[in-house]
Amino acid sequence: MEFRNEMQKNVYVMVSSWFEPDIQGGAIERNADRPSFVMRNGSTAMTISVMPYGDDEAVINVCGWVVKGAKVSPELMQFLLNTNRDLYFGAFGLDTKNDFVTFEHSIIGSTCDKKELYTSMQAVISTADKYDDAIVEKFGGARMRSA
Repeated sequence: MEFRNEMQKNVYVMVSSWFEPDIQGGAIERNADRPSFVMRNGSTAMTISVMPYGDDEAVINVCGWVVKGAKVSPELMQFLLNTNRDLYFGAFGLDTKNDFVTFEHSIIGSTCDKKELYTSMQAVISTADKYDDAIVEKFGGARMRSA
């Protein structure tokens, strides 16, 4: 695994230590190729990635894969943007390369503590679970538990 700066490596080691019981229990999987983890919860799959930010910082990105195969249209984009306006944490987006509606939230790595990361993860999971059925009903596709 390659790191682009020392803070990225330090934050990855820190997050790994927080996740270790869940990794051992099988609830979270460590990605062998890059500094990230995968977790499934309810109808959501999510990745927790530790990315470099500049020369001396890192960002922890929590990304939930909400719906696969929704029809991308102006109506879907308007729905996602209007919903983003009302949310406290994170934002919906489109991963058009992999055909997903996503919901993600990022945190500065050097100042993050365990509670902040777990709060971010819970916000992503609960928001994705809250909106996946409505997105599938209005715009097609499949929830992650069905994809």
